[in-house]
Amino acid sequence: MTKYLHVTRQMLLLQLQYKSFFVATLVSMLVKTLVSLFVWKTIFASQSEVNGYSLATFTTYIIFANLLNNLNSFGIGRDLASSIVKGNITGELLLPYSPITALFFQDFGMKIIEGAKFILVLAVLPLINPNLYLPNAQTWALFLLTSLLGMFMVQLMDLGFGLLSFYTVNTWGLFILREGIFNLSAGVLLPLSFYPAPIAKVLSFLPYSFAVNFPINILLGKEVDTSLFWVQLVWVPVLAGLMYLLWQEAKKRLVIFGG
Repeated sequence: MTKYLHVTRQMLLLQLQYKSFFVATLVSMLVKTLVSLFVWKTIFASQSEVNGYSLATFTTYIIFANLLNNLNSFGIGRDLASSIVKGNITGELLLPYSPITALFFQDFGMKIIEGAKFILVLAVLPLINPNLYLPNAQTWALFLLTSLLGMFMVQLMDLGFGLLSFYTVNTWGLFILREGIFNLSAGVLLPLSFYPAPIAKVLSFLPYSFAVNFPINILLGKEVDTSLFWVQLVWVPVLAGLMYLLWQEAKKRLVIFGG
């Protein structure tokens, strides 16, 4: 475990080396969130409620959707894909640790940095836009639990996208595909309740919805299907098992030249 924690520490140190990049991405996150808020405030100017959301609850949804989207960035899959395409994976398999586990701990370091940005933006936004929905402590705790589980599910899904690099010569399309699927099915652009009912029902049971839509609806005190809590818990071992099988199968396609 110590060697994996060292990987996390190294990633933290690497990210903190580039302070200007940290500030730039922090400002970018804040501006992106503010633009979304102002757009929706204009829409709500002519009506008090849209599809069951008031201005306060919807602006809160948009804020957390943007922040959770950054926390669930395509880090682990992109790093794995790069390692496969460049051939570095062959050397990493010879090291005295699991390269897949190391990627998770490396991504955890990135998540800590993104989490710090999350907290900083969240501290500033109420000063700019005081019209926010604030839940109680118990709701916050449940939101954090479901968000963390959802984040782990996204990591597992991203690992799958990264492993697909064994079967293609161009990974750029995989990144675009992942972003499109995530934005559509996680509820980043709009809550899933804005979709047609049959589509929303299907998407609510898929893994990505548990990273954004599901925890935010809990945070807002929305009525959620209690069976989804169990669905989320079932998805974690199912995805872990699928990724293990995919990893074992992908390694068979690895060809190493030389003696």
